[in-house]
Amino acid sequence: MIAARTTRSTLVAVLAALSTGGAAQASTTSVTLYGLIDLGLSYERERQDAGGASSRIGMRNGTQSGSRWGLRGVEDLGDGYRVVFRLENGFQASNGTQGQGRLFGRWAYLGLAGGFGELRAGRQLVLSDSWGGIASPFGTSWAGAAASVTSGFNDGDFGIGGRINNAVTYRTPVWSGWQAALGYSFSSHDEGRFATADHDRVWTAGLRYRNGPFSTALTYERLNPNAVVRGVKRASNVQLGGAYDFDWMRLHAGYGNLRNPNTGPSAGYRRINSFVGGASFPVSGRGTVLAAYQRATASHIKGWGLGYQHDLSKRTNLYALLDRVDRRQSHMLQTVVGLRHHF
Repeated sequence: MIAARTTRSTLVAVLAALSTGGAAQASTTSVTLYGLIDLGLSYERERQDAGGASSRIGMRNGTQSGSRWGLRGVEDLGDGYRVVFRLENGFQASNGTQGQGRLFGRWAYLGLAGGFGELRAGRQLVLSDSWGGIASPFGTSWAGAAASVTSGFNDGDFGIGGRINNAVTYRTPVWSGWQAALGYSFSSHDEGRFATADHDRVWTAGLRYRNGPFSTALTYERLNPNAVVRGVKRASNVQLGGAYDFDWMRLHAGYGNLRNPNTGPSAGYRRINSFVGGASFPVSGRGTVLAAYQRATASHIKGWGLGYQHDLSKRTNLYALLDRVDRRQSHMLQTVVGLRHHF
């Protein structure tokens, strides 16, 4: 009887130890499923200077934010170090197709973080996209009102849609609001050739400040083109943006300098200066009005946008957008109303 009691006590103690160890392990690792769905209805009208105009009414995907779902994970390694990863898929809510033509087209990286900062490897955004959106109240989304219409970082030279594959990036810790970052893509378009020079290689760098009501970011990208393809120039892009929050209004402004673009609406021009300015105004406690104007010089691209967001809850909002983009002989007017939900 005593032996049986001893055996039972030992078994209970072992199970308790295993349970405690499992709980401790679970507490140091976390994986989060997240996402958002953005879907609306739009009216678009396009007119050409050469004559003729056309219009359409239909469903529009991802106007305010591209629809996505993703997994974000962290494992605590101890001594202040942790492993981080992010896998994010973009999709079209109207028909269920993938948004970037691959399973994890928005983000796919694995990294190590700690007191030294954060080192990431994989598919990532260039810093002009992830940091430079501060120049406009619409950031780098909101369709034709997005700052990326004239800034040029997502035209294709620096990764399609501002995303680079096979990239390593380093972000410093934040010091009194300041943070710097540097990244390099060994092959931004997944070229399969053996020689290093036979790939599109992209540098991305940035410096930003965020503290109190003032935020600013300076970013730079450069393309070292594939040596096999003749006639491709070494494109570069510089952006400077900032915002100041006055409580009753948030003011945004930015400047960009794009040189030797090989693709996109500014291709063929040696140097393009771009300017963007705008503001957002909180109204009625749950609403925000947004307005912006932007212009690119040599390529003669300009546009304006007027938007409204109304929060129904912390996770769901309605929005409306009216914007116009003029690309030399082409003029596009767009109106969208939609619903966005976070999960």
